[in-house]
Amino acid sequence: MGKLKNFFMTWSCKHQVKEKPDKTIWIFSSVDNCHYNYNSRYLFEYVKDNLPQITPYFVMNDDKMREELGRKYGQNYFIETNTKQGVQKVLKAGVWFTSAGLPVYGTHLKKDRIIVNLWHGVPLKQIALSDPNLKKAARIYFHKIFTENYTYILTTSSTLVPVMAKSFDVPESMVRVWGQPRNDRIFMPNDREKTLEAIYGKLPEYDKAVLYAPTYRDGGATKLFPFPDYDKTSLNEFLEKEKILLFLRTHISEKTAAGEYLSERIRFLGNEEAEDATDILNVFDLLVTDYSSIYIDYLLTEKPLIFLPYDKEEYLAERGMNFDYEKVTPGPKPATQKEFLELLKSMMTPSDPYEEERCRVNRFFNEVDAPCAGEICSHILEEI
Repeated sequence: MGKLKNFFMTWSCKHQVKEKPDKTIWIFSSVDNCHYNYNSRYLFEYVKDNLPQITPYFVMNDDKMREELGRKYGQNYFIETNTKQGVQKVLKAGVWFTSAGLPVYGTHLKKDRIIVNLWHGVPLKQIALSDPNLKKAARIYFHKIFTENYTYILTTSSTLVPVMAKSFDVPESMVRVWGQPRNDRIFMPNDREKTLEAIYGKLPEYDKAVLYAPTYRDGGATKLFPFPDYDKTSLNEFLEKEKILLFLRTHISEKTAAGEYLSERIRFLGNEEAEDATDILNVFDLLVTDYSSIYIDYLLTEKPLIFLPYDKEEYLAERGMNFDYEKVTPGPKPATQKEFLELLKSMMTPSDPYEEERCRVNRFFNEVDAPCAGEICSHILEEI
């Protein structure tokens, strides 16, 4: 259903729901109400398993996925907002959590309820109303539908409070350093072999697993392995010799383009394999990225990083960054494949020259460095 249609349905239903929202009913939603991911997913699962006094619902408008999730977790937990009945169910709830968008669309929705924007990452790049590419009409829409509806916006560090306040045009008092529930998974034990074989089946023998997760570029395709001396054969020979598996995670729209790089030792890790990479982030021995804030989550693992910002000047000029890129990217930035392969080998050893720098950046971005879902729920329970 389109957001405009949902807006009018929500407006109509608001006048039919007479009772005050019930603050023991909590609604969770994520991207376009069609994805089970980000912080909403993990907080929902915590509430479902740990707060018997709360009735949680997750909005899922994808019929097939709603059916699959219902079979896995229980049909009663998943609802839709494509019908008036579904919209009314959401409007009767006194607490909403969202990671992107809202469970229903309208104005003045936070009256008599708490709406928490969990968000879905650290704002390394300029986001929301700070995005220089956001058009005037979109800014007005964003402000009315999102900014004016939020009760709280969450983040991971006091350093980020002014950035989030500016991004959403809210007072800093609305931004709370309560953390990201999805990062709770990073602190949980995870068997690497079982996790990866559950996705891919039998894999070739390996000692190390590397995740390569470049960011999506609005202005064009991402160049994978962007080296002047790129050679697929020598890359695979190196991976074979060193017993390394490399997992390539691109935007879903770039899956086809990634095909030419795949091999026995380079596997694709897209949404179908793992909708939310945070779930398995701690199984990897090293992360390769460029501008994706996934590396800020990965800092919590205390493992090494390599950056490939081959188009840094162009990308930063177009998108804009909230921080000095060089100061907040604690890892080497190889310019050639030869250098990249040497680093892959040397970075996964006890002698790590970037360890201290990673610790500094981790403290800067991740004040919440322990499981936080329970604490977030405690704050809301105290308020209601």
